[in-house]
Order: sequence, then structure tokens, then C-alpha cells
Amino acid sequence: MFNPQAYENSRPDGIGVLEIAGGEETDQPRRFVPLRQTDLKGEVVGPLAALRLTQTFGYTREQCDQVLEALYRFPLPGDAAVTAVRVRFGDVEIRTELKERGKAEAEYDKAKQQGRQAALVTRESPDVFTLQVAGIQPGQDITIETSYVQLARAEGPGWSLRIPLTTSPRYVRSDEQTSRHAQGQPLFLLRDPGHRFSLDLGLCGAGTVQSPTHRLDVTREGQRLRVRLQEGEVLPDRDCVLSWRPAQEADRPSLQVLLHDDRGDGQVYFLALATPPATRDPGRGVPREVILLVDHSGSMEGPKWQAADWAVEKFLSELSPRDSFALGLFHDKIRWFAPAPRQADPGTVREAVEFLKRHRDSGGTELGVALEQALHQARAEGEVARHVLIITDAAVSDAGRILRLADQEAARADRRRISVLCIDAAPNSLLANELAERGGGLARFLTSRPEEEDITTALDEVLADWSEPVLAGLRLEMNRPQAEAAGRDTLASSWSGWSAIDLGDLPAGRPVWVAGRVPRGGSRDLTFRVIAGRNWEVASCRLDLQEADARPALKALFGARRVRGLEYLIHSGYEGDERRDQLRRLGYDPDQILTGPSGKKVYAENARAETAAALRDLLVRESLHYGLISAETAFIATRTEAGKPVEGTVAVANALPAGWSEHFAGGFVGGLGGVRRRVISGSALSVKSPGPMGFFRAALARSGMASADLETASEESFMGLLRAEEMPAAAPAGSAVLFAGTPRFAGGEAVLFDSAAAPGQVPERATIDRLQVRFPDGAPDPASLDPGLCLLIFVDDLASPRARARLADVVRQRGERPLNLLRLPGQVVRLVLVDPAGAWAKAAPRLEVALGW
Repeated sequence: MFNPQAYENSRPDGIGVLEIAGGEETDQPRRFVPLRQTDLKGEVVGPLAALRLTQTFGYTREQCDQVLEALYRFPLPGDAAVTAVRVRFGDVEIRTELKERGKAEAEYDKAKQQGRQAALVTRESPDVFTLQVAGIQPGQDITIETSYVQLARAEGPGWSLRIPLTTSPRYVRSDEQTSRHAQGQPLFLLRDPGHRFSLDLGLCGAGTVQSPTHRLDVTREGQRLRVRLQEGEVLPDRDCVLSWRPAQEADRPSLQVLLHDDRGDGQVYFLALATPPATRDPGRGVPREVILLVDHSGSMEGPKWQAADWAVEKFLSELSPRDSFALGLFHDKIRWFAPAPRQADPGTVREAVEFLKRHRDSGGTELGVALEQALHQARAEGEVARHVLIITDAAVSDAGRILRLADQEAARADRRRISVLCIDAAPNSLLANELAERGGGLARFLTSRPEEEDITTALDEVLADWSEPVLAGLRLEMNRPQAEAAGRDTLASSWSGWSAIDLGDLPAGRPVWVAGRVPRGGSRDLTFRVIAGRNWEVASCRLDLQEADARPALKALFGARRVRGLEYLIHSGYEGDERRDQLRRLGYDPDQILTGPSGKKVYAENARAETAAALRDLLVRESLHYGLISAETAFIATRTEAGKPVEGTVAVANALPAGWSEHFAGGFVGGLGGVRRRVISGSALSVKSPGPMGFFRAALARSGMASADLETASEESFMGLLRAEEMPAAAPAGSAVLFAGTPRFAGGEAVLFDSAAAPGQVPERATIDRLQVRFPDGAPDPASLDPGLCLLIFVDDLASPRARARLADVVRQRGERPLNLLRLPGQVVRLVLVDPAGAWAKAAPRLEVALGW
């Protein structure tokens, strides 16, 4: 199944509403119990967000006189750590308890059968949760408060937090219909679900905060910014995105450390942030030695190949003459631009771009051979940021030897860090993550699905992480032994009794953070130092444990990474020594975990079953220890008082995302793993859509099929009908000039094209594959264009662009740039030129902007 939370350019999901359901299917209008209000409150410190999502449900006796059970699914960010759930039935509050999932489910079923009120929260996948509430009575408000911890995403010089407010369907493969994670789907969709969203957050240490999606009301309260929505409440039909910049030192890096002293554990949990200086002086940073390995195998053909080549060309053009680079293209043959890294002067860069465009042949995927050749190239001397950047879909099988190369490289004093940019809808994430972790780099995933954010845009943003670094080879040292950090290597410290953690390079425009823990020790003070090179102290801070604020979110953050690591290991397919090695990397002794009481098993089937049980038991123990829900645990709450038996069940609906076709409102969406045929009682909300069966009956009539076949039709039949109705044949190849003239700006933006005002110029169904910009009076010098001048392309969601293209980059690449965007019937396409600095506000040149498909 496509899991969007794994990708940098994914479109996130959101929050559900309730629908009263039961009985047989009829053509009566659908009626829903409204989710009356959704509130998000909490505190954000640096990138750490401790949030409380409160959802209030209820209905009157006039709307429905039955006692109901509610079932709804709501997504949260994939890296969110759910720490607690509180349930209130009217004035009675029930605190949930985290238990092993099977026991929790049995306890819930027993309470439901006995007529007692109960609530159960389970997790189907890292980003999809299910809530069941039994015993909802008419006239009684039910409030569910979900507490979770999340890390904001580093974006440019600051942080970005995306708050999902609605969800859309996901495609599920036929061979995954019965899997647990396939259940993370909306059952019904409403244009207006009848509830509103409000926001009230405190941001500590933030300099400024803004939102590209919603108007904010920001007030300063001491060292804290209070952020609310200007309208107070809004329709939750799009994500709410917040971005802010931390306070920075003007001319030097800074270090901020947050602590949580857990005396019961005997551990101090921490989050350390190394932030670059606010001012950047190009040419004063650390020179780079970058080896680019670009996958030109057959599996990369199409939009993936175009996006990769564009990104490489752009990356090379932004290198300075102080930098050096090597460029390798690999499939079943490996071609090198030069036998050793060369200085990145303009002439050499032009030759490398010509080399990239000249070789268009493809074949297999000899990633391992190419990586070994890259690691054995000559190395620059002195303080240099050394990186190997691999752009691939990682569709290979020789993972063992590839990882051995990474291990050998990590042992070198002049190591090259290995990072993987993985482009595919179904990448080999196991290999990419492991290669980056062992190689001391990063793994980023970009989906090639055109309905997600444009992959070229995402590649541009990801590659910005490898711009000229301020410092290279940093490590975080602390005056405690045995430091642990999820996802980072621990190093030997030059000071006795100290330990160190590898931080890598400090980019010019992005903070670097590490979450970990150290033993409490005997002293009250805890000292952290950021060290570069040969014991050069870049920044430091000393903290008193007795004066540190309690931040249990830090423990949850550390624990969540361990829990996710165990879940990943359980489903990874590792065997034997590789599995034992992975357990060690997670901080566990494999001899203690994997050796059963009766010794080693003779038969492989028994050994596999025993290992699976041991890993599952470990996951349950760690989940319970950190108080975090996992796939094998659940939050359960039951009342001891007797109540009334449940008379009906409520199903889940979600707000229809802005721009989606009205055919989906109140209707079944294909690919959900089954059709629910239910009649709705009560009278909370009426939806004008004919409902799922009505929609398919209309589709059957137009197709000439017999409506009698509807009740026995397979899901494949429903999917076929849906595609026939919603997804006509793709438009023939073509292009259209959508704007010609002089842009007129208002508030720093100029709307160049809107399909709602000019229908027919872009086909109703098309994969938009290129952007073209021309200047009738002559193209300007790219260096003369303000870096903030940017073209935004919106498809469907008019709050968040699906593609961003800096005008200077497009001009530099001869006026054309690849795209990979799907436009479906009814979706709005909008082109906006933004000029935040006002460079073109008074004297914009004439230009032509076209899209192709």
C-alpha cells in the first residue's frame, strides 16, 4: 500500500467525523452525527511539539434516540508519538490504560456486551489510528483528548509543522486488502462535515511565525508567541501549515538543549539543537567534495529520470569553484565524467551537464559496483565536507555487500558520508534507510505518484541540505558515559568519562538536532559541547538538572524511535546475523532477546515462530515501558457502572478535501477494501449526494450494465466504474500558453492563471509534465533575478502548492523545467508568481508561461 507519510513530497491526511449507521442500504439521504468541534492546543519548543487534540461529539434525542457505539479512524503524522488518551462521557472522565492489544480488545468487547461505557484506541499503521467508543447516549457530549508528541520538519532556516485536518482515500493493492494497515481509509466523505477547527499554540524561542494556508493571530507573551487562527474557527478542508524561525546568533553557531530528568529510569533525556548563524557569508563555509551517483537504469525512466537529471544539473550549477565534484551514471554499466573529482569551475560544470544529457542509455541497476568505485576515488585534503549522494529507486537485491561498503567507509578518519535520495512509489526503503544510517548520511524518499507534490520541487528542497556547510564533521559531546541516540552513531570522546554523538555537517540554512539520553550520574550539572575538527569547541551549554523543566515529551520522542525501530525490524525480513546486528543497533542484546528457554530450535519453522514471538514480546514491553501505543498495544478505558446496551453502531466519515469532485460527497470511494451498505437513522445532517449506491447505479445505467449486478459485484467492478466515471482517458500530448503579458502584483503575488476563470485550457484529466517560461523581450541574466521570485503551481488544494519553481532556475535551464502533477476532473489549476521582496512590483517584464502534458 502507498503510505504517504514516508515521503518528503506526500500530501498528508487528517481528522474524521461520525455517521450513524445500521440496517440495509436504501436510497434515503445520509444523515450524520456531527463532530462538533476539533481543538488543537499545546506548546512548541524548537522543533519539539507537545500537542493535545480534543474532539467533541454528540447528538440530541431528537436526532437519534438510540445508545450507540462509535467507530472512527483519524490519521496523525507518521512520526507522532501518542502518549495518552482521555475520554469524558458527560461529566465522567475515564483515563485510559495502555495494554497488550489482544487483552485490551477483549476487555472492550466484554464491557460492550455488559452494557458498560468503554473506549478503545488502536493503531493500524504509524499514521492511522482507530477509536471505538461504546455507550454514547443522546444528549451526552463525548470528548476524546489525544496527547501526542511530534517533531517539526526542518525547512530552510526554520521549522515547519503540518497539522492534518482532513483525509483522502488511499489506493490498496488487492494482495493487501486483509492487512491491518489497509484499514486506514475514510469510509464516507462530506463537503462540509458540520464541525470547525480551532488552534491555540504557544511557541517558545521563535522569532517569527507564519502560515501559507491560514491567517494567524499572533501575540507575544514574554518569551513565548501565542498563535491562534484569525477567524477563530475554520472549515477543516485543508491542512494547516505553520512555519517559524528560531532565534539565532548573528555571526556564530549556537547550541540549545532541552532536558527531561527521569529519576525512575535513571536517565536524562535530551534534545540538542545546533543552529547556524543568522548571517551567511558565501565562500566562507567549508568546501565540498561531492560525488553524485545518478541511477539511469530502466526502472528510473520517465518522470523520475527527468526530475533526477534536473536536480543534478541545478545542484552542479550552484557549486562554487572552491568545491570539487565527481559525476557517475550507473545502470548495468558505470560511466564517469572524469576518473577523479574535479574543481567546480563554470567550464567544468558545463562539460558535466553535457555529459549528463549525452548519455541516455539504460539497463540494470549495478548500485553496488558504482558505490565501490565512488568510495575509492581520490580524496581532497584538509577540512572538507565529503559526501556521496545517490539518486536512485534502490531496486537492487545485493544489499549485504552494499552495506559492507558503508561499514568499511564509516571506519575511515576521512570518511565520505553516504546519503540516498530514493525516488519511487514503492522504493526499497529498507536498503535506503540502512545505507544512510551506516553511511552517516540521510535517507529521503520522494514518491513518483503525480497526485502528490511534484518530485522536482521536492528534490530541489532536499538537495538544499547539501549546500555549502558552515562546519563539517561535528560531534556532540557530554560529560556522561554511554550516551544513546536513535539513528546516530556514538563516538569515543577525547575526555575521560565523556561520550560523543556524530552530528555530521551543519548546513548554512538549517538547524541540526539529535534526541538521546545519558545516565543521570552523581553530579547535578550536565554539560554539552559541539566540537568540530580537532577539539575546536563551536558552542557549549551547562545545565543544572535540578533547575531543568520537566519535559516528558523528550522521553516519548526517544521511545517512539525505539518502538518504530522494532516494528520496522519485525517486518523487515532480516534473518540470522543481520537480524542480530539490527537488534544491537537498536540497543538490545540479541542473546538475551532471541534465545528461548529451551535452547536453539532444530527446525527452521519453529525457530522463525519463536523469533517472531520474542520480537513481538519485546515490542510490547518497550511500548508499555515508554507508555506509547504500537501495533501490538492499545489504550483501553472502561466504566464499572452498568449502563444501557448498545443499540447501533456509527461509522466514519471524513471532510471532503477542497477541490475534490462532488461525486465523492457522502459516497463510497474505490480501493477501500470493501463496500459498507448501511442505512442512516437520526437527522443531524443531510447530504444531497445520492450516496455510494446511488452513484454506482447511475454509473451502471450509463455503462449499459444491469443494476441487478450491483449487489454481487466485486470491488474490482466498483473500481472499474469509478475510473470510468472519474478518470476518463488521459489527454493527448500537448501544451498551452496560460499567461502572456506583464504580471500585475497585489500583496507580493500575481495570479497568472486560474482554470476556474478560464476553463478548457488544461485538459480535465492530464499529467502535467513540464513548465515553460519565455521572455519576448529577451531572457534576463539568472544571476540578476531575485532568489525569491518563484512560480507556484496549485492543483486542487489552493492553500498549498504542488510545485514550486524558482524563476532564476528555470531561466538558467533554458526556460523549461520538468513537472509530474496529476490533474483530475473538477480540480482547479492555478499559477501564481510570488515576489516577496517586491523586486518586480513596479517594473515587471513581459513573459509567457506555459504548461505541457
